[in-house]
Amino acid sequence: MSKRGFALLELLVVLAIIGLLAGLLLPALSAAREKARVAKVNVELRQIEVALEMYFEDHERYPPVRVSCNTSERDHWCQLPPELVQGGYLSGGGRDGMSCGMEDPFNPSHTYKYAAIGPYLLNGSPQDENFAIFLPADFPTCQSQNGCYRDDAQAPLAWVVWSLGPRQSLSKALHARSPVPGFTWYRGSGDNGVIARIKPKEGSSFQTP
Repeated sequence: MSKRGFALLELLVVLAIIGLLAGLLLPALSAAREKARVAKVNVELRQIEVALEMYFEDHERYPPVRVSCNTSERDHWCQLPPELVQGGYLSGGGRDGMSCGMEDPFNPSHTYKYAAIGPYLLNGSPQDENFAIFLPADFPTCQSQNGCYRDDAQAPLAWVVWSLGPRQSLSKALHARSPVPGFTWYRGSGDNGVIARIKPKEGSSFQTP
């Protein structure tokens, strides 16, 4: 008796079922991958907090913020302070243009971002004024869209570190008032916005949702 092979129609049905199952599973796999990356970001932002607080204990100040308008460095605005690597608080080994080896998984070849109300360097040169950050009127609740940029010593923010988060080309992560106001935060799978850890001058730090 001859063995019967698959008919073309049967093969097409099997392929259609496989395609349907793949279509159903891929979104779930993508969401799980995004969730895992968010978890990694939260852990690493906590590690950066420890490094910043150890630096503060040793120097009684936080490292300066760095921004640049040079073409080769402009994309690395507010990268993690190299002082944290130089002092052994964070590991080195970053790629070209990176101040340390701790890479934002949502922004490859770039470190996480860091900002503090205080001294900053522009193109490597100290500036006369402090770095300004937009603070909501209800800080540290951070749900108000009202507020103002603060650069004074009485401002209640110590520092903020953040990831640009997934889908950073959309409006929230790169909003001019990001990253402290709540309307710029990442809110879950499929959303865009920053994933941040924020340290008030008084009280404990907190992680954005």
